[in-house]
Amino acid sequence: MEENHVSSIMGWFRQRFGKQRNDSDQVKPCKCSQTCSPGHSNTSSSVCSSSSSYQPLPSVLSSRFRSSLRYDVFVCHNDEDSDLAQSLASFLEAPSNGLRCYLQERDCPAGGAVSTELLQAVQDSHCWLLLVTPNFVKDDWCSYQMHQVLSEGPMSQRIIPAVVNMPRSQLPLELRFLFTVDLNTNKEFGYTLVYKAVLQYLKDMSEKKKPSSASQSVG
Repeated sequence: MEENHVSSIMGWFRQRFGKQRNDSDQVKPCKCSQTCSPGHSNTSSSVCSSSSSYQPLPSVLSSRFRSSLRYDVFVCHNDEDSDLAQSLASFLEAPSNGLRCYLQERDCPAGGAVSTELLQAVQDSHCWLLLVTPNFVKDDWCSYQMHQVLSEGPMSQRIIPAVVNMPRSQLPLELRFLFTVDLNTNKEFGYTLVYKAVLQYLKDMSEKKKPSSASQSVG
């Protein structure tokens, strides 16, 4: 008799609380990667957020030096290469990369003098990406932009020529003394090299601009 009573009670508990455990809003342990914090959970009706693959942005992107200018990368390109320029800018500006790009067709304000706005953007950018293609070489406007960039920072890490569909022998003479990024074989890899070049410049300059320990002690 006692066994029947216990069995009846256990059956009631299973019926009462077992249903809750199977409800769609029941919290379950997260099955994402080990990068999640301990105790992270999700509901059975939702997929674990992409935060499991989240990587923090490089600390240099929070530096005082980086914030001193409005843009990280000025993208110079021919109109015929706009799709490639926008693709590269989208890669650099992705949340996982966090750079700020200047594209003339997107960021030049309506009604402004193009040459004036362009010069301001060049001066307000840390690095200058020259998307060198056959179209670029034949374009007087691209040549003008290239010379503006060269006059601002000759022989510096700030100038990044990215070459597409061109042998080195056909590059403008002014760029042949610079290291170039080859986008011919693997664009994604080339995009990554551009990103790393910008980060390296920002890192080097941030370190250089830091006050020395001696000057700090004097202050």
